[in-house]
Amino acid sequence: MKAAKKARNPMDASRALAVLERAHGVKVCEDEVVLNTVLDACIHRHDTQRLRWVVEEFSSSSMKPSVHTYGLLIKAFSTLKQLPRCWKVWKEMVQTREIVPSSITLSCMLDALICAREVDKAVALLREWKGKVAPNTVMYSTLIKGCAAAGDADRAMDIYREVRADGLEMNLVAFTSLIDAHARVGKMDQAKKLFDQMEQEGCEPNVITFSALVKGHCMAGDVDEALSLFRSMLRRGLSADTVIFNTLLDGCVRHARFELADELLGDMAKYAVIPSKFTLSIIVKMWGKRQQVDKAFEAVHASIKEGHRCSDAQVGTCLISVCLHNNMVDRAVRVLEEMKTWRGCDGPDESSYSMLITGLARRGDCRRAVKVAHEACEAAAAPSSNVKPLSEECVRSLFAALQRQGLAEELGSPLAEQLRAAQMQVPQGTRSVASETSTASRLSRDRRAAPVQSLTRLSGEGAGKLEPAWMKARKAAAPAR
Repeated sequence: MKAAKKARNPMDASRALAVLERAHGVKVCEDEVVLNTVLDACIHRHDTQRLRWVVEEFSSSSMKPSVHTYGLLIKAFSTLKQLPRCWKVWKEMVQTREIVPSSITLSCMLDALICAREVDKAVALLREWKGKVAPNTVMYSTLIKGCAAAGDADRAMDIYREVRADGLEMNLVAFTSLIDAHARVGKMDQAKKLFDQMEQEGCEPNVITFSALVKGHCMAGDVDEALSLFRSMLRRGLSADTVIFNTLLDGCVRHARFELADELLGDMAKYAVIPSKFTLSIIVKMWGKRQQVDKAFEAVHASIKEGHRCSDAQVGTCLISVCLHNNMVDRAVRVLEEMKTWRGCDGPDESSYSMLITGLARRGDCRRAVKVAHEACEAAAAPSSNVKPLSEECVRSLFAALQRQGLAEELGSPLAEQLRAAQMQVPQGTRSVASETSTASRLSRDRRAAPVQSLTRLSGEGAGKLEPAWMKARKAAAPAR
């Protein structure tokens, strides 16, 4: 497990973690050291599947954890986005067993709350316990980071003053989070003052600090100042990473600085910075804005050919958007099908479906929009699917278009039934077919309605649910890949 945590190669880490499956008879909750090591490795590698198994093993055991283990369990449930279970573990520790948390365990609970965007509860928890557990800069840094994410620069400054009042020194993370809080809301003068103060106190800024300032200037439309800061960072000997390049690229694309974007793409290759899926999304948007859709497709296809696992649902959604904005509707529909074949991509997600459905509906192409909506419903209802419900705006736009074209009865009613079956929202006032029509008229409508050819019914396990054919085909091909 220690090897899994330290492994630089993800494949090596995966092989090390696979020992858990091969270690028959080993019960991780019989030894607290083993449990802690396994938890730490799974959290570090963000291996949610194995982490889920480990915490369930713990839940069914009779182990009485130490305060250190409680901290790891809180981190584990936070990683799994299960805040109620974080609270359950916390209350067991401090109320049931009356254990005073360590500074590390309290920090873990604060971080869990901040990750769940519960800033108020995190602030209240620290103030509740600071009389028994001495607060440190790490705890305050976590709170400032939460304020930054919430766009609350004033509250971040209040916490900064509390740090000073407690006689603590600001560290790199605290200063960077505070600068980020101001940059996010456009308070660049205050962000610059904090940057200067940071240096005066001997705290050296890093790439993340510069990225926060660069992002702030890009959001304000001052791309030249952002580029100046970037060059200043390079002169200090700091290495540019993918995040700061993505920030600059996005700023250039948003403000139509396309020649500068071309230069930055060349610099990425020069500095051997590996592009991410966000880089590819920005490049696709850029070519779309430049009305060069073929180059957007070339960028995606080149990424797939070179073996980069950057082509995901987000990239596909951007490609659909580019096609729609350039009035290439047929091509947008083909992207949805193409995404199902991309290596490393799980296929379209709810954003992909929503983007295409909304685009088709706004252009009056209601029959194709409804067909895609049916597929989205089936994808969301399929066993083990990660596809979430269609956006409210998408569904509302589609039903409004059906109403305008007089297709609410023929196409809207059966779609409403399927949306309800998939536990998706249906616009108010839309009634089911059964409540509006007789059996005869329903049969007549069914004969007129075109079948959804891309869907197939399951048999055996999961019978009664529908699964898109492309999902079924990918599952069948998975062992071969």
